[in-house]
Amino acid sequence: MNISLDNDSITEVDNLLANKTQEEVPTKFQVKSLEEQDLSQRLSQLSMTSHHITEHLNMVNVDTSENIPLYLSKENKSFEQIISDLSSNELAEELRQMAIVIHQIFLIDLEKLLWTTYLKSGTGQLQLNHMDNDNLNRPHLWPIQVQKLVSKQSPDNIDTTACLTYVTQYLDELDDKMKRYQTTYNMKKNQYVNYLPTIQAFVHQQLQSTRLAIEQKIAIVHYNYNDYVLELKFLAYNPIQRQKEMVEKLNHAKYQEEITKEEYNLLKYRISIEESSPTSLELPNEKLLKTIEDQSIQQKLRDQYINIAQQAKKDMIQLYFSSAQAQMDQYQKEFNTKLKQFQVKQQSLPDDKKFNSSMITLIERRWKNMSDGVKCVYKYKLDLVRLNSVQH
Repeated sequence: MNISLDNDSITEVDNLLANKTQEEVPTKFQVKSLEEQDLSQRLSQLSMTSHHITEHLNMVNVDTSENIPLYLSKENKSFEQIISDLSSNELAEELRQMAIVIHQIFLIDLEKLLWTTYLKSGTGQLQLNHMDNDNLNRPHLWPIQVQKLVSKQSPDNIDTTACLTYVTQYLDELDDKMKRYQTTYNMKKNQYVNYLPTIQAFVHQQLQSTRLAIEQKIAIVHYNYNDYVLELKFLAYNPIQRQKEMVEKLNHAKYQEEITKEEYNLLKYRISIEESSPTSLELPNEKLLKTIEDQSIQQKLRDQYINIAQQAKKDMIQLYFSSAQAQMDQYQKEFNTKLKQFQVKQQSLPDDKKFNSSMITLIERRWKNMSDGVKCVYKYKLDLVRLNSVQH
């Protein structure tokens, strides 16, 4: 890493450690259920956007002209290194084509897992994370990713039928693609049986970040669905508008508390990785220093610059760390204050105006689900940081 005292260094440390990390902070989407358009209360959803994730799983850099992942392109030498014992260029190229097939099979398999989860959520077949002892019908909730894609295709028709048609057609397309690649694989696998374990391990390694992203998105679909079920159960008690508003404020405060806590933990981990990583310094005026004939003066100036740069970096890291901790403490205090006000208000109300014990339980279960969802998002971010540190 290059460290200097100019604007570039500030930008560099900013990108590494600022609260607004490269992966965006998860956003709460307010989405009306397609099956429950008459509900005035809208579902608060956890989601995550990232430059690693796009709507149709274009998570691996691809040469669009040939649909080849860049890590398997001829210009990239990483694949050649794992088959360097081969003397035949022709055989190496055949193995590259086999690796592309394996890549596509792995990628399609991951995408099918995601879209099958979308389908289960949208058709009320998703497994709940908690035991239900009531007869609440499983609601249908199409994830926001599906609704966005359907709206692009037909903005005026985003109903359940349109979503179901879109998802089933896309799954059919994935099945067709899988059959084609699987046929190619089966035809050639016996020719390269000795090389397949090495190639498969290589492709698996290259797709680690993609696999993590898919697992995270699948988990978030589950958390959103559970949140929606708990929301419907709460609304079944017919809370008045003021009660809904009180709960919404508490939910928002709880969400902010969880986000800032996990952001703080992520920043702390980023700092630990950065401090344990070897740092290379590139002096911006190295050529100027070399014009100084006296070697002792030249070395003294170089040492002074390095010391100043390292201290500046430490100061900036500490500033970000203190800021993140202050923000975390602030939102934790705000939530505790709102919760105390809520409890005091409850005690002052007549029994027929209070939240009953079942409603309180549902509110607390939503908070637990919300907390688990935020942790899931940040576990993915932390895994990406760890993966990136290992690869580099």
